[in-house]
Amino acid sequence: MNRRTCATLFLLLGLAGSALGQELFNYTYEIRTIDAVNSAQDDYGPALSKDRGTLLLTSTRAEGTLGEADIFSASRVQGGYGTPVNPGSPLNSSGNDGAVAIAADGKTVVFSADDGPDGKGSTDLYIAEIADGRITNIRNLGGSVNTSAWESQPSISSDGKTIWFASNRKGGYGKTDIWYTTLSGQQWSTPMNAGPMVNTKNDERSPNITSDGGTLYFSSNGRSGFGGYDVFMAVREGAEWGQASNLGSLINSKKDELFFFAPSKHERFYFASGRDGGQGGLDIYYGTPNVFGEGITRILVSVVDSTTGNPLPSVVEVIDEATGQTVATFATNPQVKEYEQFLPAERKYRFQATVRDLPPRSASITTPFANEQATATVKFGPISLAEFDLGRYNVPFFVTGYYRPNTRENLDGLYPLLEGPLGDATYIERFRKGSKRYKDYLSYSETIEGIFKEVTGTTLKEIVPRFKASMLPGEVLEVRITGYADPKQFVGKYLEDETVTFQDNAKMEYEISRGDQIGNLELSGLRAWYSGHHLDQMLAASGNEDYRQLKSDGRIQFRYIGGGESRDRADRAAQRRIHIEIVRTGGAGGGQEFDMK
Repeated sequence: MNRRTCATLFLLLGLAGSALGQELFNYTYEIRTIDAVNSAQDDYGPALSKDRGTLLLTSTRAEGTLGEADIFSASRVQGGYGTPVNPGSPLNSSGNDGAVAIAADGKTVVFSADDGPDGKGSTDLYIAEIADGRITNIRNLGGSVNTSAWESQPSISSDGKTIWFASNRKGGYGKTDIWYTTLSGQQWSTPMNAGPMVNTKNDERSPNITSDGGTLYFSSNGRSGFGGYDVFMAVREGAEWGQASNLGSLINSKKDELFFFAPSKHERFYFASGRDGGQGGLDIYYGTPNVFGEGITRILVSVVDSTTGNPLPSVVEVIDEATGQTVATFATNPQVKEYEQFLPAERKYRFQATVRDLPPRSASITTPFANEQATATVKFGPISLAEFDLGRYNVPFFVTGYYRPNTRENLDGLYPLLEGPLGDATYIERFRKGSKRYKDYLSYSETIEGIFKEVTGTTLKEIVPRFKASMLPGEVLEVRITGYADPKQFVGKYLEDETVTFQDNAKMEYEISRGDQIGNLELSGLRAWYSGHHLDQMLAASGNEDYRQLKSDGRIQFRYIGGGESRDRADRAAQRRIHIEIVRTGGAGGGQEFDMK
């Protein structure tokens, strides 16, 4: 029976140039041994045939081995792999053979042997063709690659033109280094060292290059780790490798981990480990999900105010949409526009941001191919701190055709205006003082005054103190007043001395001066403007010093919106209303929301 371990992979990536420094992404995954292919001796160097139907490995097992170590193959069967079979010569010899790598086309194989033809040193690299399941045309890579030293543990690029390998040859940084050679015409180049971001003064072994050539996995005992050899990863940054990163304590153990292999377009990754619980020596394990096989891509993440584009302070969770797992969490701040996050390529992620404990907002992207870059922008629009829709009271907020809110003071003050400057405003409803119509409006005024008191109290007791305590540079508390008119056709002239400005729902600016013709849209804008001024006067009259100072500093602003005709109420009179919304916006603090309906 397979032994199963559930774990969480913590992958620490070096983010060169990132505001985050280094950032973690993690996956919960399963690790299992492949019992059918492991033995009491060392089993290592996993590789797959092109069709994924055959697992190749190297083993020092006592049975079936021609020499010290041989290459074996195990066919895929239902539920796993069958018993490994030694293919014999010419692939294996009486010496130490092993560590095979197969190109993506399935036609080229590279392996190491210490007793192969035309040998140059203790162990050499060989290349051969695969035809009809047989190894043919085996040849030494030649003196440009092989030396009198040890060259082994190859990995070949997907195009078959670059071979990565381990060697203790002269000219390295330590004892055993990672090197690579490239094919030019028919000749393999003199190997180049992978450099100090990969190699150390100690040993680096078993390289594995992803199909895109941009991510290198290898084992090292020259860095801080959890045991002997740990598996590390380096991501290419231009012509250089970035800082190598340990794959964490769930792939690595207190023993040795080597030969990490993450095939492209495959659900599993493989590695060899000497950890406790195996059959003996090094055993071959596999893990899922395979988030390594397609390489790594770079995502620039930003959380911004949708109105100003300014960055916001937030906490961002990166969620893999296929697994539902949160694989990274990081914080943003208003001083940094973008955050660099390295993630597995060709997977779909949701970037979910929370600003000040608000309901989260998110942006989803599919990460591009490895070594490419994409952006993920989470936008927080200005959202209401408080919202008061006066239509829910089902009373007319205005006298028909009038624009000052129907408070007792404005109702009684309407009569002298109609006898004076508004005498020609025939669009304003007339009724005698003391009449039933007057008494109806008087009754409505009590409700409307109560509403204004509610808005004033909530603003001064809750919203203003919270805003003052947490406001950020450039942030504004915006009081948005939207006025509405009923759908009855309306035409008239504005006869007041005050010049009124407002916006429509499309943010187009309007200005109304004495003598201008007005219709339903203009009437709705007038209602917004006069209601906003009435609310401002009530707030100022309270004597609240915080409100006065914030208003004086421009940190509290009013915005007037003409909503035009309202058609969402059965009672036409109830269409004559306003909507009040108080919003944090601008600066670095947009996006705060508290629904206080």
